[in-house]
Amino acid sequence: MIILLTVIVAVAAVPLLYFVWMHSSRLSGRPADALIVLGYRCENDALHPLLKERLDTAIGLMNRHSYRCVIVSGGSVASKRSEAEIMKQYLLSQGIPPRLIVEESWSRNTVQNMVNCGLLMEERGLRTCLVVSNSFHIRRMKYIVKALGMKAMFYADRSPRAVFRQGKLTVQEIRAFRLTLPWLEKVSGMPRRELMGKNAARPANPKPVE
Repeated sequence: MIILLTVIVAVAAVPLLYFVWMHSSRLSGRPADALIVLGYRCENDALHPLLKERLDTAIGLMNRHSYRCVIVSGGSVASKRSEAEIMKQYLLSQGIPPRLIVEESWSRNTVQNMVNCGLLMEERGLRTCLVVSNSFHIRRMKYIVKALGMKAMFYADRSPRAVFRQGKLTVQEIRAFRLTLPWLEKVSGMPRRELMGKNAARPANPKPVE
């Protein structure tokens, strides 16, 4: 009986340990050249609550620190407008100056997000970046960035309320990791000179960010 109870407790503890591990990755809300906000599916062009959380977190960082620009990254996955365009409109409505906002409107997954943002940073002479996402997403983001040979800092809203809302998504990250691997294999070894995503096109004569 004692052995059975021990097994039951051990099995029950696995999801809790996984959840704690997923939401305990180190964060750093410091200044950088670029603040990158990753997109999230926007059904019918409506700002998803999780994406609003990312944007509000980014605004809070911009109120505390100095960034040369904020890159909003995401193509048209579940909406007519790109996620980047939807994010830009929200930032503008919250008083963020348009000169600070750079749109990356081509990527359709997280690997493409980071490849494209890396290219935009190179074109604008930006060397350091702080990536903003939701807490459940940070572990996979760090894995992707390391696999791409990039350097970045990461930040998320890790309040109990925010983390509690992400329970289902935290479990789904197991599948998301598996889906990420083929994309990392696809971009490994290939010269990253062109933006990735549907109808990707490099902006003409990009201007340095002020």
